[in-house]
Amino acid sequence: MENEKAFTENDSLAIISKMIKTAQQNFGDGSFYYIFWGWMVFIAAVANYVLLMTSYSYPTITWAILMPLGGIISGIYSYRHERGQKVTTYTDEIMRYVVIAFLGSLFTTLLMMPKLGAATYPIVLLIYAIWLFVSGGAIKFKPLVIGGIINWVAAVVCFYVNYEQQLLVISLAVLTGYIIPGYLLKARYKKQHAIN
Repeated sequence: MENEKAFTENDSLAIISKMIKTAQQNFGDGSFYYIFWGWMVFIAAVANYVLLMTSYSYPTITWAILMPLGGIISGIYSYRHERGQKVTTYTDEIMRYVVIAFLGSLFTTLLMMPKLGAATYPIVLLIYAIWLFVSGGAIKFKPLVIGGIINWVAAVVCFYVNYEQQLLVISLAVLTGYIIPGYLLKARYKKQHAIN
C-alpha cells in the first residue's frame, strides 16, 4: 500500500511538471505578442514624440494608425495559432482570463482618456505592469516579472513628468518590459524545441 501511495505522489508530480512544461511551451510560443506589441507601442511612442517636437498638427496619428493595425494583425495571428494548438492547460486558461482582463482595463482606460488627461499613460503602464508580472509568474519566466516591475516604476515616473517625457518613458518601458523579455522568451522556446 505504501509503494502504491509513493507511486501516486510521484505520478502526480510528473503530471504537474508536464502540465507546467506544456504551458511554458504554449506560452513561450506566445512571445510573438510581446515582441510585436512592444515594437508597435515603441514605434508609436517615439514617432509621437518626434511629431510633437516638429510641431506636426496631429502628432497622435501614429497611435491612431498603429494600434488598430496591430489589433487586426494580432487577431489574425491568434486565430491561426489557436487553430493549431493541440493542448490547452489550466495555465493557458488562466492566461486567457488575464489577457481579457488586461484588454478590458486597457480599453476602458483609453476610452476615458479625455477625462484622465495626463494620468492616462501612467495608468496604462500600471495595467501593462500587472499583465507582465502575472504572465511572468504564471509561466515562471523572470524577465517578464522584471518587465512588470520596470513598468510599475515607469508608471510612477510618468506621474511626475510632462506628456512629451511620458512618451520617452513609455518607449523605455516597452523596450525593457516587452521587447527584450519577448526575445528572451522566444530564445527559450527555440532552445526547448531544439532539445526535444
